[in-house]
Amino acid sequence: MKSLTMKILVVFHLLSCLLGASSCESEEVNPDAEPDPATPVETRDSTNAIYRQFFFTGTHNSYSGNQNGLKREGIKTQLAKGLRFFEFDMFSFYTEELLSTETTTNFKHLTLEHNEKAYLFSLDKTTGLVSIKDIATGQQVYENSSALWTAGEAEVITYNFQGRTYLVVYYSQSGELMAYDFSDNGLNLVKQQRLTPSDSELRLFAFQNQLYLSLHNQDDQTVSLYPFSTQGAEPLIGNRKLIIDGVSADMTVTPFVQNEQLHIFKHNQKYVSSFSITPIETSTSTWSQKGEVSGNSSKLVGKVNAIYSGEKLFLNAYLASGQMNSFQFILDNGKPNVVEEYNGEIDFLAGANVELFAANSGFYAQLKQSNKMQLAKLNIGDLVLGHDAPGDEVDLTVDNPSSILLKDWISYMANWSDENPNHEPLFIMTELKEYEHWMAGAKWQNIIKLMQEQFGEKLRYHSSSGFYNEELVEASKIVDGKTLYYMDENGSKEGGLLGKVILYIQPNNNITKSDHTNDFKPFNTTDGILQSNFIQLKNYRVNNKLVSPDWRKPGNYGNDVGRFIDAKDDSYISRIFHMQSSAGNSQYANIRCTDVMFAVSDRPFDSGPYANYVKEQKAKNSMQPLVGCSK
Repeated sequence: MKSLTMKILVVFHLLSCLLGASSCESEEVNPDAEPDPATPVETRDSTNAIYRQFFFTGTHNSYSGNQNGLKREGIKTQLAKGLRFFEFDMFSFYTEELLSTETTTNFKHLTLEHNEKAYLFSLDKTTGLVSIKDIATGQQVYENSSALWTAGEAEVITYNFQGRTYLVVYYSQSGELMAYDFSDNGLNLVKQQRLTPSDSELRLFAFQNQLYLSLHNQDDQTVSLYPFSTQGAEPLIGNRKLIIDGVSADMTVTPFVQNEQLHIFKHNQKYVSSFSITPIETSTSTWSQKGEVSGNSSKLVGKVNAIYSGEKLFLNAYLASGQMNSFQFILDNGKPNVVEEYNGEIDFLAGANVELFAANSGFYAQLKQSNKMQLAKLNIGDLVLGHDAPGDEVDLTVDNPSSILLKDWISYMANWSDENPNHEPLFIMTELKEYEHWMAGAKWQNIIKLMQEQFGEKLRYHSSSGFYNEELVEASKIVDGKTLYYMDENGSKEGGLLGKVILYIQPNNNITKSDHTNDFKPFNTTDGILQSNFIQLKNYRVNNKLVSPDWRKPGNYGNDVGRFIDAKDDSYISRIFHMQSSAGNSQYANIRCTDVMFAVSDRPFDSGPYANYVKEQKAKNSMQPLVGCSK
């Protein structure tokens, strides 16, 4: 009877450990004999079965190689030396500066994109001569020997549609409208048509697989929409579909499509932060306006340009100082939202005139100031590495992949995993820098998709409410800090996570600050997709079971492996990677005798405190007691 009672107590004791009781001790209760305090006992609680027995090394800012004296080489060396934990800071945009050159004021320039190549179009407004160069190679692919067009001021626009790149020219004095088809080696005239002369601003846009032309007549302050046909015997522009009156000359007009609905975005530069949206009724042969939605955003400052590119409406704000920020405009349940997408990490020309051109991903920004010209591609939506900015502290001089794109790094690690199928589990943490940038289009899902494509059935997910609420994730592949997932039920590494990869997503800690809670409404709609994305992104910091130095004494550090990070800002997880104390004033103060699984350092190959710590933890792996640590 006494033996049965003791066994029942053992069961309750172990259940208490698994549920994260703060009073739980790591020693197993033996019903048959008193344990020898000098002999460590292997048990099945989360303290020593996972975090204590199996100690993995890794890096904080794993991309930084030898920068800032880190002396750790690249990912190839880190993997070869047995590191298994990697932390990547992530951005969802980056800038490519394509040109920084000098020009003259009598040239008009614009950027063409064709077959994923960028070209610079140059028109001499005095002579009418045209040249087109491949920007990457500098090779001139087109030049006319005599005036292609009548010399004079011309409105020139470009547009990509169904694999073809069109260049449209309009002369306000004559009303002549010409459409050219651009290929890699020249311009071909498609059609031309004479219109009533007017001082007009043109936009091309696609709607329901057809091209249309928006013509903003600044003389009579109207906007007209026309079918635009480059095929067959139809005229270049057909019968007018819609006319909008009262559109002043200082207002920019940009048609865009969202949720298969055509809208007109209007912005008056005199009132920078305000704008209006006009939905268009297109179900009848003649279109009509369906009211108007007004909006205002303090994010819109300086000179604001709008461009519909890649089926997204981008708003670009440029300050005279050269600062550039870009946003995506999103109608969420009919309410307007200006969502931050980009803040420039390069120096742009100050006091410049800015023009925007469409691209496959993001858009091109062309700046002119006096005789200087700068051209940059603003890639929006791509996953890139960097510490304080895209590319920042990414060491491309060591044995790292040769780009800042996450896909290149994950591809390398996936190949290494295939070549070493029985490796200890790889832990890949992605820290999402910035904040709002990840909301539009739920960009964090692109991380999950990339990992799934590269690692396939090897991929697992570190437990958080985010993964449990993520439609892309199989719940059976979520692992947490209270499960014997490294060892199998018999205490063997076989059958556990050997050869597997565990993904951890950590949003910027602004997501859990007091003014960024579920009660905080960063967008105009409380029930729309943007607010849903906000809550889902926050879930990646809620109920997260990544380890702290001592899971039984959460007060020593800030959170407990069995408890939740939730909104505890002081538990910002990178402190674990730096191995700092809870006060942050001594890098190794509280770590030596704790039950942490990951020892991560900025200097993994140096001698000194880190090397000594690694040695001690490897002793713990073998369950050897450490002098000075009372366990």
